[in-house]
Amino acid sequence: MAPVQAAQDTFFGARNAANAERDAEFKANAAAKEALLAEAEKIDTTDLDAARAALRTIGDKWDAIGKVPRERAADLERRLRAVEKKVRDAPAGGVDPEAKARADQFRSRAEQFERQAEKAEAAGRAKDAAEARASAEQWRQWADAAAAALGERN
Repeated sequence: MAPVQAAQDTFFGARNAANAERDAEFKANAAAKEALLAEAEKIDTTDLDAARAALRTIGDKWDAIGKVPRERAADLERRLRAVEKKVRDAPAGGVDPEAKARADQFRSRAEQFERQAEKAEAAGRAKDAAEARASAEQWRQWADAAAAALGERN
């Protein structure tokens, strides 16, 4: 029975050594992916093209790194998916085009009322001019509020 025991010891010793080597490689891979995640989580989405390019580069490196310990894989993948979602959901150009159009429309309307006020004043209709100026002021306030919501400067 001793020769069988010796063969088992040799076999399992070799298998355990191979598993330990693989586990060490997987742990190193996990550390490398952690470093990539730290880089990915800092991606600035204000420049969407640069953010997408950086994410592609990180994705290529991610795939090249290889496998990680099974208990870490789901967490690491979840974090990478969160970064991908952040980049994917970032508004193009940093500004919602509909909201920008609305702010521009408010500004245009305010200018239209200001022109009406000038025409009414030139024609000697002070009451109409005052009403147009009041309307222009209201539209200007709305335009300013919309621009502030967009983070624009007038």
